Amino acid sequence: MQQYKNQLLLSLLLFCCWQANGQNYLQLANDCFEKGDYECAKRNYNLYQTFEGMDMSAEMQKADECFRNIIVADNYFNNMKYGDAKEYYKNVLEKNPKDPYAKKLYETCEKLLTLVIPAKDTASIPAVQANNVVMQIVETTTPIVDHPNTSTSELRSNPKNKTIQGVKLVLIKSGTFIMGSPLSESGRKRDEVQHEVTISRDFYLSENAITNEQYCLFLNATEVPSNGYGNVIDFGQKQLIKSDNKGVKYVRGKWFPANGKANCPVVCVTWYGAKAYCDWMGGRLPTEAEWEYACRASTSTPFHTGNKLTISQANFSSINTKPVGRYVPNAWGLYDMHGNVWEWCSDWYTGYDISAVVDPQGPTMNTRRVVRGGSFWHKVQFCRSACRAYYSPDYVRTNFIGFRMAMSL
Repeated sequence: MQQYKNQLLLSLLLFCCWQANGQNYLQLANDCFEKGDYECAKRNYNLYQTFEGMDMSAEMQKADECFRNIIVADNYFNNMKYGDAKEYYKNVLEKNPKDPYAKKLYETCEKLLTLVIPAKDTASIPAVQANNVVMQIVETTTPIVDHPNTSTSELRSNPKNKTIQGVKLVLIKSGTFIMGSPLSESGRKRDEVQHEVTISRDFYLSENAITNEQYCLFLNATEVPSNGYGNVIDFGQKQLIKSDNKGVKYVRGKWFPANGKANCPVVCVTWYGAKAYCDWMGGRLPTEAEWEYACRASTSTPFHTGNKLTISQANFSSINTKPVGRYVPNAWGLYDMHGNVWEWCSDWYTGYDISAVVDPQGPTMNTRRVVRGGSFWHKVQFCRSACRAYYSPDYVRTNFIGFRMAMSL
């Protein structure tokens, strides 16, 4: 009898603790929402829903909408389109009047718009003086890297990581590694001859592949038309992207992520489209050597997970892309380096120089560009760290090629 009472008391105690934990998640979610940390809010609303069995989908959707509006507003602000930026910050404040970041930037947009002089009045204030005033305000009131929606707390393990317009960049330290695969590696191809490579300079690489939502910001900011053609530095007019139900869609003069695909990697994007986005962001595509060095993260096994890769560790041998960041990252903190989508590299494809090399860039000319990492559609052997593939730079017909962005220090 006493044993039964003890078990009952223990059950009641655990239940009370469980209830308390659930309420803690709700409180934390509400606090994060008020502060404008919408990713934190969504995460804790989801935990509360799990603990309490309460439907928090409306709250999570509201937090997600605020997060998306902030990203769009920041993009317009950075491109000096203050009227458009003001409207998106206003959308956030209508859902969350306490968001300190949105409030500050909304007020800044109002101030900047009063300094936009109509053409007929330009004689009254010298243009240079007006521009100087605008730039002074912008430089002192635009904490794009530091606003709470970038979730920099997730990157505190390396304080030199940073976020630019919603794209998280991971610092990759320089080093030397063996590129390619040993003869004994299962699935190995003949073009994976091992050789020593030194990456002599630190660089940044985006934590995830660029998403449909992030790519739409670029397409709309640069006013890419429905045919997906745009200007590419050094190459002129090229097709950047194709409207597709599994990637991005062009609807009534604007680009939007396909339904349910906002946080999935952008696909049906050409090498030119990948380069154009990176140029617009002030970044670049990684070299093939940088990509493999970052993927391996000091490992020498076929995968950064070891000798094997399972479907619980990466998206391969499946039927569709998945949202970025769902699987465990490698030691650098990079997600989905194996599977989900192949990723464009800057290099033209050719055979390796088997001697020891420093910062290889690939040949100056060829016909096909390198892609790395495998995809959801391919088998596991194509997801190996050393596996190489290639496509024409204007190839746009497939939904299993994307890219991630690098940036030099």
